[in-house]
Amino acid sequence: MPHPDDEQELDDQLPQEQQFFILGGSLFSIGFIVIAFGLGWALDVSPLTNLNWNWTDLLIGVLAALPMFLFFLLSVTLPVQAFQKIKQFLLDELGPRIVNGSILELFILCIFIGLGEELLFRGVLQSWSTQFGVVFAIVLTNMIFGILHSITRLYVIVATLMGVYLSLLLVLFTPQNLLIPITTHTVYDFLCFLMIIHLYRKQQATE
Repeated sequence: MPHPDDEQELDDQLPQEQQFFILGGSLFSIGFIVIAFGLGWALDVSPLTNLNWNWTDLLIGVLAALPMFLFFLLSVTLPVQAFQKIKQFLLDELGPRIVNGSILELFILCIFIGLGEELLFRGVLQSWSTQFGVVFAIVLTNMIFGILHSITRLYVIVATLMGVYLSLLLVLFTPQNLLIPITTHTVYDFLCFLMIIHLYRKQQATE
């Protein structure tokens, strides 16, 4: 039987762990931004070349996140073992770390994630490799994107396809605006975090 002092110590550690995750995640994403500018300097590609503020493109980015999120909802409800394995991984690894985080903290974290990854992958890698062809640029960029999101084999495939979707959001609109995939990435991650919190609380209540 657990000692009351042990339970109290665990309760005290959880908020600290959550704050560490949010702060660590933000710093890690800022690291992506630094890498994007460093790699961009080396390749003579500015990550900010195609980034412009535009309310219309911001709205497009928000709306474009909805199909991705609907796919996420479908994947966590389908009785498919591979998808359920990913779902349980997210609940086990992210659930305890974000369940009591504030909405503002999580949203700021998602902004850093979306900004960092899109500046690096779409802003630098895709922009640089477009000189070899748009299709090649999209394939190369998102193979790397998928591999760096390696949790399971299926997750690599899903991340790669989502990366392709984000790449298409950049190239299919004229003029190109990196704001669209940055917004889509940010909103998608934020909605997923909220859903993971909901599912984690539901799981805890059941247990």
